[in-house]
Amino acid sequence: MPCKPYNLPITQANPMPKACFHTLGCRLNQTESSLMAHALMQAGYEIVELHEGADLCVINTCTVTGQSDQKSRQSIRAIQRANPSALIAVVGCMSQLAGEEVAELGGVDLVLGNQEKLNIANYLPQVLAGGEPVIQVGEISRADFTIAGAGQHLLGQTRANLKMQDGCDFHCSFCIIPQARGRSRSRELGDALAELEGLLRRGVQEVVLTGVNLGTYQNGAHGFLDLCDAFSQAGLPRLRISSIEPTTLGPEVFGRMADTGHALLPYLHLPLQAANDEVLTAMRRHYTFADYARFVSQAAAAVPNLGLGSDLLTAFPGEGEPQFEEGYNRVASLPLQYIHVFPFARREGARAANLPHQVPPAEAAKRAERLRLLSDQKRAAFAQSQIGKQVKVLFEDNGKGGLWQGYAENYLRVQVNSNANLQGQIKGVNLTAAQGHRGLGELV
Repeated sequence: MPCKPYNLPITQANPMPKACFHTLGCRLNQTESSLMAHALMQAGYEIVELHEGADLCVINTCTVTGQSDQKSRQSIRAIQRANPSALIAVVGCMSQLAGEEVAELGGVDLVLGNQEKLNIANYLPQVLAGGEPVIQVGEISRADFTIAGAGQHLLGQTRANLKMQDGCDFHCSFCIIPQARGRSRSRELGDALAELEGLLRRGVQEVVLTGVNLGTYQNGAHGFLDLCDAFSQAGLPRLRISSIEPTTLGPEVFGRMADTGHALLPYLHLPLQAANDEVLTAMRRHYTFADYARFVSQAAAAVPNLGLGSDLLTAFPGEGEPQFEEGYNRVASLPLQYIHVFPFARREGARAANLPHQVPPAEAAKRAERLRLLSDQKRAAFAQSQIGKQVKVLFEDNGKGGLWQGYAENYLRVQVNSNANLQGQIKGVNLTAAQGHRGLGELV
């Protein structure tokens, strides 16, 4: 289908065209949307919100499940309706696996896969020339990578996500991400440190390392712990790890988290996915529940006031009621702060799509709800356990009536009342109470 008649010259009447983003899926997608935003700013665009009348709308898609594809399609159509004269660019994981299908939705002007999307600004002249939709979905490189000019758009923000790794070699049976993002590869350490230097100059206090399989980071002789040490030695106040596979970390990380002189914060998000060994085997996860529980227990014992989160994929094919109940009780016994719960959803192309003994959707939803209630209980219990402790909080925003909010080292959300401007500051807080999942306290 031909592109809509469209022209977006930078003229005296339109000195700075506007671009907006809609991002679906993971933290890495969010990070990459920020990188694309920076590239467009460098090309002369103003970045605005979706409702502010953009000339260019970028939808950064997710394809991890069939529902993710459906949400991506719904988002594309809704954004087209809301912005009928805008250029529509659809990028990311869904585009990588189904680029022609995306273009055939109609009204889409630019389709970029994961290898091409960070170079979005380079494709706009071709799109503006008119004609058929531009589709660029190439083979994903296996080489380590650099990211040009990242971080410039983060002025005024106190926390930054840094992309350090992409792709995955693990091939879990429920997952299609290796097809969408390619083999595991890492960002060059020197390139990342250059971005970090720019972020520090702009007042960023905390960096969150992101990737598909972050613990597999390896750039030359530099492994994941070398990366953490380099960021700490560069003078970064706080370094946080996003989701990381439990099999890619060793106990060496505990000493860094326990060391108050190291930037690495006492927080781990370790996906479990299932607490039954039969199910873990069917998922092609390379550990047992006992392995996972042992590592988590070691972490909690070695790192004072550690925050621990996890992912659970419930109602996987073959998970009967006995396996679910066993898993529920096992998860309840773990020292977790919270659980992100996902009911299994068939994804064509993933090995698990055709496994026998699929769990009915109604039963999957019931199990997910039980686990989410368990997570709520754990969040509340963790907040209660923090009463009487002193933590350091990076304050981010001011609610009504001088109510400042931010995150403690262990990812507990904390609120204090103050008339002072705490934006972007790290302050000691004595925790005096808990309200739901939050800690309430007073500035030291």
